[in-house]
This record gives sequence, C-alpha cells and structure tokens, in this order.
Amino acid sequence: MQNKARLVWIEILRVVSAFGILLYHTSLYFTHYAFSPSPNGLMSNGQTLVTVLVDKFGLSLNMLVGFVALFGFQFLDVFILLIGLATVLSWRGDEIYVDYLKRRWLRVLWPFWLAVFFTLVLSALHHYFFGGYLAGAWHWFVAFTYPLAYDFHGTLLQQISGPWWFVPFMLAVVVVSPFMLKKLEQWGVKNFLLFFGLLSLLYRLLSVYLFEAHINFSIMDTAVGEAPFLLFPAKIFLIALGMAFGKLIKERNFTSDRKVIFFVATFLYILGFVTQFSWLGWTVAEFFYAPAIVMLFYSLFSEIEDNFLTPVIIKLGALSYSFFLMHNFFAHRLSEYFEDGVPSFWKTLVVSTICSLIIAMLIEKLIPLVSKAFSTIWSAIDKKLIS
Repeated sequence: MQNKARLVWIEILRVVSAFGILLYHTSLYFTHYAFSPSPNGLMSNGQTLVTVLVDKFGLSLNMLVGFVALFGFQFLDVFILLIGLATVLSWRGDEIYVDYLKRRWLRVLWPFWLAVFFTLVLSALHHYFFGGYLAGAWHWFVAFTYPLAYDFHGTLLQQISGPWWFVPFMLAVVVVSPFMLKKLEQWGVKNFLLFFGLLSLLYRLLSVYLFEAHINFSIMDTAVGEAPFLLFPAKIFLIALGMAFGKLIKERNFTSDRKVIFFVATFLYILGFVTQFSWLGWTVAEFFYAPAIVMLFYSLFSEIEDNFLTPVIIKLGALSYSFFLMHNFFAHRLSEYFEDGVPSFWKTLVVSTICSLIIAMLIEKLIPLVSKAFSTIWSAIDKKLIS
C-alpha cells in the first residue's frame, strides 16, 4: 500500500472530477444543451462551440471557463478509471468473495440510499412551495429498495436524477472486479489491457454501427439512444486501465520521470480530444483523454508533500461520491430560477457546490449511524422471530 502522501494526488483528482461533472451539468442547463461533441468533424463542432461560447459566455475569461465546462463530461470517465485504480490499492487478497461483495456494495448503496432520502425531502419541499418536479411514488420505492428493481442502466433511477445510472454501473464493477484482478495477476499488464481493450472496442463498435446507439455524452437522436454506453462493457477498458495503473504504482514499476509522463499525457489528451469529433474516433476517444488526465495529475501532484491542506483534500476526496449523487438535483433545480447571463451561471455553480457539499457531509456522517441502527433493529426482529 502506498503511503498517505502518495495518495493525495488521487484525492485531488477525485475532488476535481466531482466538481468537473457539476461544472458540466451546470453548463448544459445554462446553454440549454446547445453543444455536445458529435461525429460531424472538427470544423463543424468548432463552429458550433464558438457560437455557443460567444453567445452564452461572452468574449472574456468566462469563455475559457465555458469551454472547460462543456467538456466536463470527461471527468466522469476519469472517475471510472479511478475506480479501477482504487480497487487495486485497497484490494484485500485473502477476502472471501461474498464478504467483498457485501462490503463494497454497501459502500456504494448506503450513500445512495441516504442521497435518495435527501433528494426526496428536497424534491417534496420544492414541489410544495414552487410546484417543481416530483417523481412518482413507484420511482421513489425503486430507489429506496435498489437494487431490488435492478436494471443495468438505471432507467427507473434516472426519473429522479439522470446521473444515477452510475449506481448500477458501480455495482456491476464490484461484481466483476475480483475476476479482473485475478486475470491481471495471471496475464500480466500487457495481455490484460489487450484483452479488455479489444473486448470494449468490439462492444462499442457494435453499439454504434449495429445497435445504432450514441456515446453517452452526446445529445443526438438514435435508435436506442445512449443505453448501450451506460452498461459495463462499454467502460470496462477504463476499469482495466485503472487497475493496470494501480498495479504499476503499487509495485513501483511506473516510470518516475514526471516530465516524460506529462508530455506523453499531453499528447494522448490532444489525440483523444481531436478524435472525439469523428465517427471512428468518437467510439474510443475516452480511452485516450481519460488516462491522459490521470497521468497529468500524477505527474503534477504525485510527489506533493504533506501540508496543512492534506487532511482537507483527503476529506473532500472521501465526499466525492456523495457529492456526485447530489450535485444534479441542485444544478438542475437552481438553473430554473436564475435569469440568463453569465452571473446566473456562476450563481448556480457556487450555490450548487455549497449545497451538494453540505448534503454530502451529512450523508457521510449519517452512514455509520443509520447502518448501525438498521443492523440493531434487524437483529432485534430476527431474534424475536426465532422460534
């Protein structure tokens, strides 16, 4: 296991990724979905992007923020890659599979169930006082009892919050990760990445050219929408990359030349960014820009020294998942009440960040209390019913 100082860069990236996703969704609501990458070529995308930036953000530094925001979806793929990396660094090799499954699923589900509770309370208040959207009782029942009504891309959960498709995705990752870790040890890094890279590529090509789907970060009308790209096979190579990266770091086999890492990462990012605007590159772009972003953060922050900010960064990193679960509620609801103009964008972003962070802190505080209370109540019922 790496020492705490060497793990700070991961927490920094978690925090940035969670905020980047909020930034992305805020920009979508602010621009009314005016731009998303499409496979229509670099020039076509560039013209649309410039028009949106000028119209919505103006000719100022806000334009640069808007540019970053509209590509903030990239941080979701970074988030996914970090799951694989963290799985390797926290893996207990002698743990029984069922115990591992229980421990990791509950780490996903307890924050989610509490996020459902807070979202219900806030949605009910918003509906009562302002007439805002409130999902039906069936969808809330599904969310509170999830994964009882499990579906692989969270269609029912998305009726409450769109980004909650990520929850079934994470549960699927937990199920297959021990198998993947075993194969990483048996096959070695190169064969491991080759197998899962080809598997993911084949699935993604089938999704676009046979199933007639579109990449999940694009806003298009296709036969089956984005559904195939919300499933685990579409992202399995990112998980594999994270695991391979984690293994190399854990065994100290990753190059220590941070300048080399930085320039390689920069090249990969540019490659991924440019290829996302073509039909072929559209299907694989995230396999370039996601690891590139991770490598950039590794090159910049992996040798960071412990300082007074380290505990804060680690704490914020621990809140990133709960923050992610709540961010869309605030970004979406608040965007309905702010007027047009860049100040409205900043108001939405700041208030959403603060509110999401507060609820995330409450969730993390309540997890041990609620889980202990549930365990105590269930034990009492079980004991009472035993004949």
